[in-house]
Amino acid sequence: MTGIDADIQAARSGAALFLLPEADILDLQAPELRRWANGMFTNNITRLRPGQGNRNAMCDDRGRVQGLLDLYCIDDQHFVAVLDGIDADAFLSRYRMFLILDDIEVEERPNAETLFTVQGPEAEARLMAAGLPLPALPGDHLLDAATGARICRKDRSGLGGFDLLVPGDQADALQSRLHAAGLPLASAEALDALRILAGRARWPQDGSDKSMVHELGVNTEVCNFEKGCYVGQEIINRIDVKGAIQKRITALVVEGTDDLAPGTPVLLGEDAVGQVSSVARIQGQVHALGVLRKAAWAPGTALTLGDAGRGARVKG
Repeated sequence: MTGIDADIQAARSGAALFLLPEADILDLQAPELRRWANGMFTNNITRLRPGQGNRNAMCDDRGRVQGLLDLYCIDDQHFVAVLDGIDADAFLSRYRMFLILDDIEVEERPNAETLFTVQGPEAEARLMAAGLPLPALPGDHLLDAATGARICRKDRSGLGGFDLLVPGDQADALQSRLHAAGLPLASAEALDALRILAGRARWPQDGSDKSMVHELGVNTEVCNFEKGCYVGQEIINRIDVKGAIQKRITALVVEGTDDLAPGTPVLLGEDAVGQVSSVARIQGQVHALGVLRKAAWAPGTALTLGDAGRGARVKG
């Protein structure tokens, strides 16, 4: 077993280290930061205490997802944001007016900080073997005084895991330390395959700027439905109360081993019900995700992919 399958097996049977250098990490600081962030993002920011964090969606006034972020509370006036599906320039462009009005300071993290993630059922044991502190609950985070790395409990794979926000001058040494603790370096493609296997949507890969949090299946993770007003709240809450979604992220197991392209139409009988958005081949079996209409949600539903009539079924 070589390549992506070996990386996937390493993570599923133990744990593996993945590097995510493309993720932008920002410092947000201001006396009124809690109030500002609570009005901009979908989760409850006012309840976060130092050492806690949560996942959020950035939505427009119609409740449509414009990006995602993990927000970590350092103190009452200082948060760290790990952006997902949106880069620093796009974030600043989107919020520039609001940032100026509320005098919010935003800076990219110093020292070229990069993002590691350790994923797998033995992630906790391997990080302990590396001598790193372990936060207890999802979203919790701790600073390792020796390296300056911030360790955050974060599941990106469905297997459990941790993100590490690592100062650039410590990245090589910490990577070697993690390898010595039994964590092989695995590819970003393998991490994406694990995400697809777990049926987890990634934005914008599995959506668009018109997608709703419920359609992407992230509503329970990114939303607090008891907090005060925020951008897009009225429509998001209405969807949650009424259960009024007609399409959602759906996992498929695909017949055959040939490549399958994102964008391939998905049909139920002769009716188009969506399209493929993410694809992974794992040990010869092709798995896919797509945002599909309600008629195609039931586990085991037989579907057809594209004009060639390739078969697929909804994963149970």
